[in-house]
Amino acid sequence: MAWTEDQQAAIDSRGQTLLLSAAAGSGKTAVLVERIIRRLLDTEHPIDITELLVVTFTKAAAAEMRERVSAALTQVLSKTGDPAVERQLALLPSAHISTLHAFCQDVIRRYFYTIDLDPVFTIAGQEELNLLRRSIMENVFLSYYEDDQKASVLYPLADMFGSDRGDDVLMDTISRMYEYSRSMPWPRRWLEKAAAAYDVPREADLDDMPWCGPVKDQIRRSVENQIHMYRQVLAGMKKRPALAAAYEQFAVEAAALEQLYGCSAWGDMQKAALAVEFPRLKAVRKLSDADKEFWEICKKIRNDVKKEINETVQGVYFSASPQDWLEGIRAMHPVMTGLVCLTEDFAEAYRQAKKEKGWIDFSDLEHFCLQILLREDAQPGSADASPAAEELRSMYKEVLIDEYQDTNGVQELITQLISREDNRFMVGDMKQSIYRFRLADPNLFLQKYRTFSREIGAAQRCIDLSKNFRSAPGILAGVNEVFAAIMTEAAAGMAYGERERLYAGRTEPSDQDWIGGSIEIHLLDTGDRDVPDDTDGSDERELTAFEKECALVARRLQDMKASGKKVVRKDGKMEPVTYHHMVVLLRSMAGKADVMLQALQAAGIPAYAEQNGGYFAAIEVQIMMALLRCIDNPEQDLPMAAVLRSSLVGLDETALAALRLSGEGTLWQNLPLYMQTIPFGKARDCLENFCARLQNWRTFSRRNGVAELLQKLYADTAYYEYVGGMPNGTVRQANLQALYDRARQYEKSGFRGIFRYLKLIDKMKEDGLDLAPAKVISESEDVVRIMSIHKSKGLEFPVVVIADMGKRFNRQDMQAPVLFHNMLGIGLKQYDAFWRMLYPTFIWNGISAQLAWESTAEEERVLYVAMTRARDKLILTGHGSHLDVDWRRWQSGSNPAQARSYWDWVLPVVAGTAEGQQLADAVGSAQAVHCRCGLWELFASPGTAGPDDMIEALRDEPRLEKLRVGDLTGTAVPVWMEEALSWQYEYGQAVQTPAKFSVSEVKRQYGLLHADELLEEDQLAVQDVPGTGRSIGENDVFRQLPPWLEEEAEQVSGARRGTVTHKVMQYLPVRPDMTERRLRDYLAQWEGEGLFTEEETALVYVPAVLRFCRSPLGRQMARASTVYREYPFSVLLAGGGAYLPAVEKGEQILLQGVIDCLFCEGESWIIVDYKTDHLANEDAFRTRYSVQLDLYKRAVEQIRGIIVRDIYIYSFYLQQEIRIPY
Repeated sequence: MAWTEDQQAAIDSRGQTLLLSAAAGSGKTAVLVERIIRRLLDTEHPIDITELLVVTFTKAAAAEMRERVSAALTQVLSKTGDPAVERQLALLPSAHISTLHAFCQDVIRRYFYTIDLDPVFTIAGQEELNLLRRSIMENVFLSYYEDDQKASVLYPLADMFGSDRGDDVLMDTISRMYEYSRSMPWPRRWLEKAAAAYDVPREADLDDMPWCGPVKDQIRRSVENQIHMYRQVLAGMKKRPALAAAYEQFAVEAAALEQLYGCSAWGDMQKAALAVEFPRLKAVRKLSDADKEFWEICKKIRNDVKKEINETVQGVYFSASPQDWLEGIRAMHPVMTGLVCLTEDFAEAYRQAKKEKGWIDFSDLEHFCLQILLREDAQPGSADASPAAEELRSMYKEVLIDEYQDTNGVQELITQLISREDNRFMVGDMKQSIYRFRLADPNLFLQKYRTFSREIGAAQRCIDLSKNFRSAPGILAGVNEVFAAIMTEAAAGMAYGERERLYAGRTEPSDQDWIGGSIEIHLLDTGDRDVPDDTDGSDERELTAFEKECALVARRLQDMKASGKKVVRKDGKMEPVTYHHMVVLLRSMAGKADVMLQALQAAGIPAYAEQNGGYFAAIEVQIMMALLRCIDNPEQDLPMAAVLRSSLVGLDETALAALRLSGEGTLWQNLPLYMQTIPFGKARDCLENFCARLQNWRTFSRRNGVAELLQKLYADTAYYEYVGGMPNGTVRQANLQALYDRARQYEKSGFRGIFRYLKLIDKMKEDGLDLAPAKVISESEDVVRIMSIHKSKGLEFPVVVIADMGKRFNRQDMQAPVLFHNMLGIGLKQYDAFWRMLYPTFIWNGISAQLAWESTAEEERVLYVAMTRARDKLILTGHGSHLDVDWRRWQSGSNPAQARSYWDWVLPVVAGTAEGQQLADAVGSAQAVHCRCGLWELFASPGTAGPDDMIEALRDEPRLEKLRVGDLTGTAVPVWMEEALSWQYEYGQAVQTPAKFSVSEVKRQYGLLHADELLEEDQLAVQDVPGTGRSIGENDVFRQLPPWLEEEAEQVSGARRGTVTHKVMQYLPVRPDMTERRLRDYLAQWEGEGLFTEEETALVYVPAVLRFCRSPLGRQMARASTVYREYPFSVLLAGGGAYLPAVEKGEQILLQGVIDCLFCEGESWIIVDYKTDHLANEDAFRTRYSVQLDLYKRAVEQIRGIIVRDIYIYSFYLQQEIRIPY
């Protein structure tokens, strides 16, 4: 590979602290891997891979890094045969390539004795931690209420934060304070400093307070925006003599604003702000139509400026004197001290509780590691290394940190303590720092980016990688144009200059069918002037508008698919665009992803939304939770109604209403009376059966845990099998399995009982801790992906649609009564106990202003991440209800720091072009607009049709004429109708035959699929189950437990052990000299990386795996030049042959399967299939699996154009290889 000059410099640099500022698509991972390989192959200064520490942001990134290093070393070894390279490959499983949390865990297990920590600890799951935290919080509050002295501290806090429902708000505030403080290296010191800030000396000056600067900056940004708008108005007035009188008044007001902007001291700013006045406008007469229209715009702008100055600048910041602001801060000092005391007491009680249970969380990993690495007598704020840290410093020749822009203060100190001044290599991109909600501190990167030298021999050096090899040049030009305009020091904390620009590393294809070109902008005017500008997206009218936008997106995706245009593959070749190449990115998935998904699916587009939430909203989860609530307390009407109406009982609406009206009691109390009023029959039997079962389940629940109860519910009701037959049945079954697994985890944590389990789930829902539904889609599925911008970071797609660009930024977090900032401390509102009202303190104002600015700066970076995901085509879509007004505002430019949506950053660039300046009367009108605006292709559409109408138009299905029943009365059936109704399809068999077969399905048709294989490989289709005409729960087939529950009942099944064995063979580097210790090291490493669970590791039969490695077949595989593991294939197979007699001759069927192992020996290839089932001899294996392996051979020869010389089964039961003849 040919490296750029900057990439080569990053690879070759030695003996310095290096910051690699790697822009999007600049090949930073490739550079990082190459640097590692060069260090390992350096003969002058040789090092082992175990002497490098590589810290990544995610487990997936660590696994990818390890895989790339392994592949690179393997390639070098195949060319050179160098024993030194072979040694590095042998050491690779022990290499320190991991997340920071995994590294912290290793340090703790190695040096636990230095901090008096029990080495036998468990990293607890978030759900059990939430339960424990809630329990500890309640105990701490109870201890305060029971102690008179402590109660005097708690009562004012309870009065301020409490409600008639209890102390939940105060408890959540304490929990947030605790969580935020844990992102600091010294949490207790940070809390105490935050409290001390409210103890303001009497002689203090407001200008000297640390929060005054952010407030002043916020005021200046606001005033600057108002001045900018006035200048635009004044420039237009100068050209219109009829407005000369008004010009003078506007000029006076603008001068007053500029006077305010030029002040620096708080007192001067206050005087200037209060001097800004907006007297009544003088009447303006005899205006032309054009002047009238412009005058209306001027008045609207003036009203907006007046509102901002009067309500915000004067009404908020300068509504009190400096001394009054300081007095308000002092008044909250006792409250702030009480909050800190309560937080520290909770932290200590929580620490003790986790210690007793042997639990730690991810924050503990960092802080325990930091405690080990710091000297015991180290003072807060120092970085005095302990002997353990010195030992690690001497061990690591280089410390490489990926995604450095997402580091926080604790993580920074940890890596600083284990590295030296000349061996730290940090990789990241300030423009892609988008994890403030995870408490990342991008200023750590920015400070080094600004201060490190660009000189080659500098001790602290920064290298910029600015060449983008991912995106087409046209996309990069658009990105550069937008961010050169909006990413400034004032708006984002950094300027987008020559160093930050993206430079093209690829060329545009010359193929006329290439899908790329200019960036498309689709602007939809919904025409609803009643939708407020400040909607948060949940407004019903806003959702309807978004549905129209989704229909527009669907139409554009369909057009691209039908166009036959091509995209560029990573290898440079072209291929026709499919839905698999397309992704729709959203800033927020909540409330929007489902709308987009439904719109695409309604238009016939296969789509998938990868969501972090939605699990609790799944109907199967809701029904099962309702059943648990009824078992806990059947007197609850809502869950009882849900269960009775569900398929578990099956009452319709009429019956449910009759039950409700049959008595004065609850539904449960009314059931006996209601059953007496209905005749004997199926309905009554069903209700009597349910009542009896519910009593039985209640008795069972008192003697067993929640997991055992769920297992019984699934078995008794056959609900697990029932949902499997519904649309997306696999997902629904996985959701039920997750509910069961969650109950098991709950009980493993020492908690018991349905009530507490339901309380845990309710608390998770209340806190917004929803879970992701089970994912059952592969990366190769031909579907349009819908994902959040955050989820897309690090990925790339040929076609990217960024939707909902007009969505207003969410600023609700900045209005909370308690705000946190790592440098400014804790912002607390002032509480008036008499009026029971909250007012901003100056500290709160300062932190709110700083957080608002930081949030806007991060939104710019989020947009940068989104736009740089595209390889060939980038499409931006959004809707609005005042586009005619907005377009004029965008034409005049805008202050990026005052943006309210992504459109406010992109469209001023488009509207500011020569073509965009001509569109003032067109955008927002009743006519569609399509024109080229510089680098951009603009489509502006009036959204007059409803979303349903737009979707119907996309389907393009023929409609049958509606006939009234009366029209056919007494009329003979026409011949054409009789022929139509009696017609039979010539290829009826093909309709009953699936278009896609798995190898297991072929074996079933051939009569060779055995029951034990069925458990491992496939499930019966519903139509193949005898007796499915009977009701759910009545069929014996549905009484069978699903495999994962049978496994629980029968301890460990052979199928489970077989799955684990296959998994080991997927990852294990087969070597004849494999030892038990080395194999167990691999298993421990995989378990640490999350590839294996502890239970799976215990199931591995090590002697059998070692015997394979030493077998002739294992030695043969180890010598192979190329080895594919878990090789998936899809191939078209002609019907009518020996294996598919049910398929019409001449038809083709898609056959899919996965080959365990395929390796090359010389010019020939060998297929290996691993088997763990207990068959008596070799002939039994040949009889059972010959069809399967012959299909594998035919498929791989057809796909790859190769010759398969040998086919083997390796039986771990017989511990021998079995050759399969063909």
